Amino acid sequence: MNLALPKKSVFVRNLEQLLAQFYSTQQACFYNEAVDFFAQYQEQQRALHQAELVWKQSQQAGDIAEVQRKNRSLFTDLQFEDEKRRIRCWTLLRQAAEALLKLSEGTTPLETQTASARLLGGLLMTASSNKRKTLLLENAYKPCYRALLTLRLLEDLLEQNILKEPLWQEWYQERNVGSLTDCPYRQKLQIPIVMGCIIQHAGLMCLPAQQLLAKQNGGDKAERALTQEQRQELLSHCLTGSLDLLKYGLGELPYRGNKREERDLHQQQHVRLLKQLQRFISAKPNTPLGSLFKVPQAYASVALPGRPRYNYDALPKAALLMRDGVQRGDYHGVLVDRLFRIVGLFPQGYGVVFTPLGDDGKPQMKYEFAIVNTLYPEKPDQPGCRVVSRNMQYRNTGHNISLSSELNLFFKPARDRLKRLPEERLKELLNILFKDGEENYMNVLLPKCWYPESFFSVPENQNLWQTVHLKQN
Repeated sequence: MNLALPKKSVFVRNLEQLLAQFYSTQQACFYNEAVDFFAQYQEQQRALHQAELVWKQSQQAGDIAEVQRKNRSLFTDLQFEDEKRRIRCWTLLRQAAEALLKLSEGTTPLETQTASARLLGGLLMTASSNKRKTLLLENAYKPCYRALLTLRLLEDLLEQNILKEPLWQEWYQERNVGSLTDCPYRQKLQIPIVMGCIIQHAGLMCLPAQQLLAKQNGGDKAERALTQEQRQELLSHCLTGSLDLLKYGLGELPYRGNKREERDLHQQQHVRLLKQLQRFISAKPNTPLGSLFKVPQAYASVALPGRPRYNYDALPKAALLMRDGVQRGDYHGVLVDRLFRIVGLFPQGYGVVFTPLGDDGKPQMKYEFAIVNTLYPEKPDQPGCRVVSRNMQYRNTGHNISLSSELNLFFKPARDRLKRLPEERLKELLNILFKDGEENYMNVLLPKCWYPESFFSVPENQNLWQTVHLKQN
């Protein structure tokens, strides 16, 4: 029987293609290349070094020509294989970076904000339905999410003149969305920033880090709970792994051509890129540059499934966790504040429950559902949302609102107002809205939030970011 595959929107197909650039069991991807590198590179480097040593010793000893040719051939064959592997690794890394930029950047600031909010929201909502696919979450969702947040934080810091990097400011001012290949901001900063995030994240795949996690968890990485000392050891392994991947897995990118000037320019640009990536990877977390990478990484680890203490209902409290990190000296405080100015307390794609206003402008004695769909909310605790239910019925033609905390059931005042309703009425509201039959909701008559992945799985419901008018709640 020929069963038709379920339909998917263009956005969801593009999202899946992006994730496959990072992790896939069906095609070449950066994850597979990194795993192979960490499994083999030490032996490969030893073999390459030994072959070079034998060849040089053969020359110095004055061996016959045939022996020298044989030794040289062995060395050059290994060198060629190493070069092919590094070129392949660079290609997959750049493809992943460019795919992320293609889905998250627009031709205007508003288009970029919308595209980025859509991608962040899509990642959060589809991650919930993939939470048992630990390799996909760890090696595709998280590096995508953190790299995208890093791009938006970078842009914000440059716009606010917080990062004191004259060259970066110059590239930012000279950005040219009409010719991306000639845009210094994209080519010299955005792509390297994304590459740095991916390489940094891949450091977790190194064997010492994996052995530490396996030893701690008895082989079950999903349940790890590291002590402070183990965490520091893990971070040290990850840093070493990232730098090894940069040096030996990527390294020098050979020039293909026969023009000396082009070759010299290529080498200069590539040496500059390697130094830039090393600087990104090695920056201290509590410095502005280090926190540019560390803060989005920490937020991504909280927002996406995978941690043993993951709690979707409590995601709006991530700001409190991050500010605790500032007090401990883990992050730069200004960058944490700017991140939550961009994303707000409620992450994109988060399901909020709210009390709508009636025609008289007063809160009604019922609640409806909405999904956070914008960046830069008016206030961090007032998310920009798309309303997805009306009169207790789901709909895909809702309007946008800026949701005040007084009407958001995540906050106690809004819940207290509805507690005056009889219990039977609250159960009736739950039965109407939660038609997917998830019994866990019946234990909470006034839910703080809802899980929109089932709603979003319907293609007709996936266009939450098209332009609509902003209305009062």
